[in-house]
Amino acid sequence: MKTRSIATKAMALLMASAMVMGNTGMVVHASDDGCARDEVAAGGLGDEAAVSIGGNDPGSSYSDSGNSSSSSSDSGSSSSDYNYDDGCVRDEVAAGGLGDEAAVSIGTSASYSAPTPKAAGKTASAGKEEFRAIAKAGAGTYKVMHKGVEVATFHLMDADKKAVACTAVALKLRDDGKYAINYEVADATSLTVGAPVDRTYMYKTLGVSYVTINDEMVIDIEAEAQAAATK
Repeated sequence: MKTRSIATKAMALLMASAMVMGNTGMVVHASDDGCARDEVAAGGLGDEAAVSIGGNDPGSSYSDSGNSSSSSSDSGSSSSDYNYDDGCVRDEVAAGGLGDEAAVSIGTSASYSAPTPKAAGKTASAGKEEFRAIAKAGAGTYKVMHKGVEVATFHLMDADKKAVACTAVALKLRDDGKYAINYEVADATSLTVGAPVDRTYMYKTLGVSYVTINDEMVIDIEAEAQAAATK
């Protein structure tokens, strides 16, 4: 009798356990894409319930950092998440690049052009190549720049080779149709003009024939160039 009673109680316990297991509402399903999720029976969370993790927004969804991507620029950042019916959140990238709706902003594009420094002096021409002339009447100097290089500087001097100021100094077209660097002074007594030893470049390349003081010839550059050509 005792043996039958023990067997009956054991059978009853097994049946009760089976009934408890059969009533449990937790079932694990695998979706077609291999992403598993929990479904809770009536009284729990629904299929479309949003899970909030670490934030105050109950509608925010969480995705693994390995399945998210973002791009940033100076103005902000953007990312594209595609939420499918199976409840899995992941980024979708089209073959060979980002999806059609992905917004990408990489860096900024800006260009800046610094203003070109203004060349000193004034543009002058003696019938050949143009040059820049830096004339300083107060110092009695006339500097010639050609293609950014100083080719000659002329100085008004007295008998002791001291610098002398003038009223004006400029390139001038003479009555004979030739060009001269002309100094204008109130008194030209004992004045001369210092110049480079070889100033033939002024005539051969630029077309300046003379250096004059009050239209009186002091240096005949053209004659010097012709003499140099015959040597």
